[in-house]
Amino acid sequence: MDRQLAAALESGSFAHGLRTAIRMRGLTLEQVQHELVDRGVVVSSVTLSYWSRGRSQPERAESIKAVKLLEGILDMPAGSLTALLAPPRPRGPRRAHVAVSIDRGRLWNEAHRLDRVMAQLGSLDEERLCLLSVHDRFQLDEHRRPIQLSITEVIRAQRDRVDRALVIFQGRELGRTPRLTVARGGWPGRVRIDEGAGFLVAEVMLDRVIDRGDTAVIECALQHGGQPEPMTDYDRRLPYATRSYLLEIEFHPAAMPVRCHATTRPTIENTRRDVRELMLGGAPHAHLALFDVEPGIHGLRWEWD
Repeated sequence: MDRQLAAALESGSFAHGLRTAIRMRGLTLEQVQHELVDRGVVVSSVTLSYWSRGRSQPERAESIKAVKLLEGILDMPAGSLTALLAPPRPRGPRRAHVAVSIDRGRLWNEAHRLDRVMAQLGSLDEERLCLLSVHDRFQLDEHRRPIQLSITEVIRAQRDRVDRALVIFQGRELGRTPRLTVARGGWPGRVRIDEGAGFLVAEVMLDRVIDRGDTAVIECALQHGGQPEPMTDYDRRLPYATRSYLLEIEFHPAAMPVRCHATTRPTIENTRRDVRELMLGGAPHAHLALFDVEPGIHGLRWEWD
């Protein structure tokens, strides 16, 4: 075994050992992720990055299986990485801390297909940026169908020389691909879709290159075409804690829902739970405002009849 890798393993740090092994094998995180997929385990490149930087650690059975496979992929002695894993963090109904991150595979249905779409955009990965705040605004027409989703994000660079951000959307009607426009903060880049799974991943090219710690504001919109089905819900998937999230649904005055609920669930493995009912009154809109938002899936659902 290489002396440098041996020293990294002797340090007792799982993150340091994994990071050193990946660097010494000359692989990118995307290449490592594809090797895992070929062996039947889906772990996103974002999660691999978090593991290698110590932002999170493998704990679930599927993640431990991935670590064992990584030992072979990275030509490491069997058990060398798993031996460095710290004991699982205590869990309970009321934890005193917020979870660091949630694997993308637990936030999106068919996340492996999302990974493939993102891979088409090259080495882009979400850990280059973090979301400080998000504002989603969905407009519906008189037939209860989506017209436009407007997104405003305050982002902060996690590394130097960041020049683009990613917009991820999943909808049932992507066969009629939404059109991306950027109102401020940059301009549209490449767009890749998986119509079968309903994924759209688009680049927003920033109007300036930002370095670690710098912030930027981007405002973009997805404009729907064709004849999509009436909408009954919308949610935002947050892989890590975010300072604030604002969701607005603008209904047409001639097509008002009869009930509206704020919803949440930690992952797609959990049942969506109604948090509270929103009083609509006569206003043709509803909103959800959250602060110090935990990772998970947060949104609104409404009933037409």
